[in-house]
Amino acid sequence: MILANSLVSLKGIDLRMVYVLLQKTNIGNLISSKAKDFLSKDDIDHFTKHLEEEVKKIENVKDEILQVDLFLEMTKQLKLRGTKYTLPEELEDQCTNIINGVYALFQEQDKQFKAFTENQSNVSKLQQIINFQMKKIFSEFDHQFNNLTEEDQVTFVSKIHEYIQSLPQEKQEKIKEKLGINDLTHDVIRKVITTSGTSILFAVIVEISGFAFYSTATSLVASFATIFGHTLPFGFYTGLTSFIAVLANPLFIIPFLLGGGFWYFNQKNKTLKKKFLPMVIMQITLPYMSGAFESVSFQAFIDEWESRYNEYSRISQEYDKIARKKLELIADKNLLEKGMAKLDLEIANQSERVEEIKERISSALKSIDLDSLEISEEFSRHKAAYERLKEKINDLKVEKEKQGEKTGLLDKIRKTLTNFSLSMEIREEERKLKVIWNKMIEAILHSSSHFKRKEREKVNEIIETIKLLKEQKNAKMSQWNDIKTELAKLENLLDHYYIQIEHIEKKNYGLKDVLVRTPEFL
Repeated sequence: MILANSLVSLKGIDLRMVYVLLQKTNIGNLISSKAKDFLSKDDIDHFTKHLEEEVKKIENVKDEILQVDLFLEMTKQLKLRGTKYTLPEELEDQCTNIINGVYALFQEQDKQFKAFTENQSNVSKLQQIINFQMKKIFSEFDHQFNNLTEEDQVTFVSKIHEYIQSLPQEKQEKIKEKLGINDLTHDVIRKVITTSGTSILFAVIVEISGFAFYSTATSLVASFATIFGHTLPFGFYTGLTSFIAVLANPLFIIPFLLGGGFWYFNQKNKTLKKKFLPMVIMQITLPYMSGAFESVSFQAFIDEWESRYNEYSRISQEYDKIARKKLELIADKNLLEKGMAKLDLEIANQSERVEEIKERISSALKSIDLDSLEISEEFSRHKAAYERLKEKINDLKVEKEKQGEKTGLLDKIRKTLTNFSLSMEIREEERKLKVIWNKMIEAILHSSSHFKRKEREKVNEIIETIKLLKEQKNAKMSQWNDIKTELAKLENLLDHYYIQIEHIEKKNYGLKDVLVRTPEFL
């Protein structure tokens, strides 16, 4: 509940700093900033400058947009299954999963944190994550307190003393017991800080008073930020020490500079965000815990998430509608193809019947005296041409027979060439003879004579049937072409919506886990 409340309450510079930290920070930024720090003569923290520039770019983006982006990025890094966030309880449930995931990840990443948690079974995981990091931050102040002026030391101690005095008497007694002191006067507290350090004192106060002390700690450290070398909001600069630790590690820098470069860069970028998560959790919750715990509204966050879900749902439904239409058209197209194949088979069968009848007419012609037939003028012309060509073929065959035997080599060569030429000519004339013969059969089919009238009428009937079958096929082919054109349009639309869906899913992790879609359209 605290993390959910903190998330929807995070606004302004605190929100944008955390957003930039998780969304806009990579190994390249860190290395580039350190290199500039090393080469620059100016006393500028270039990484801080980079973050401030990134913050400026999003200063006009609505808080709820950044809140949702930040939240979804955390679920993405932890590979949590997406769910709906239309109720505060749904957001809180996922925040529980985030804390559990970050807690396990933090234990894996940091042996000190794992050891720290062994004696923290009575404290929530969120408290452990924050307390451990705050303890490390407080330890940084141990080196700085003695550098403060006498006046600043007095002011610093006075604020801590004021907070302790505001606690119930029983908690004050526990603090004295933990610190091994008899009084909680200003001077005693200052002595504790001087001898044991602020980290010990702060740790004890947190242990006794809980999160409530962070409100004082935040305002206290923020009021001395410039003295401690910090210029950014407390919710951000608590993590800077961890950045420096990563960058200063030679085992991190040297392989990148000397090694495979791009591969190493990508591998480190994949793990960098996971290393930021404990820090991000702390930075999200600190501003909320440091506030007055005012009533929190989830509505803006929920409305923003719902607007993304509704857009995703609308586009996905449009995609599915088009995909269904595509499947219907494909089914129609397949049905048309089957119908055309069936028509082609029927046309082939009918054409075969025509050829069988023509063969019967051909056989009848071969067994009859052609001169006795009175068919038509067209038939007579073809018959005369047939007779002439047949006579020519016979003459060529006679000429070939007359070649006789040749004894000389040249004569044999001439004979061979002549025979070959005559054979080719005979073959060509026989081909023409066959063509004319078929024309004679066609002339019979187109005549009105009594010769083979039944066969002629049957062929004409079959030809009409073939014509009707071809018309049916052409109609189906026209429909098939229309469907093919429509399918091409649908494919373009599907590509268009698919790109949009991919873009929304990439930008909004977990959405595809929420929307129930037909498997065939995924």
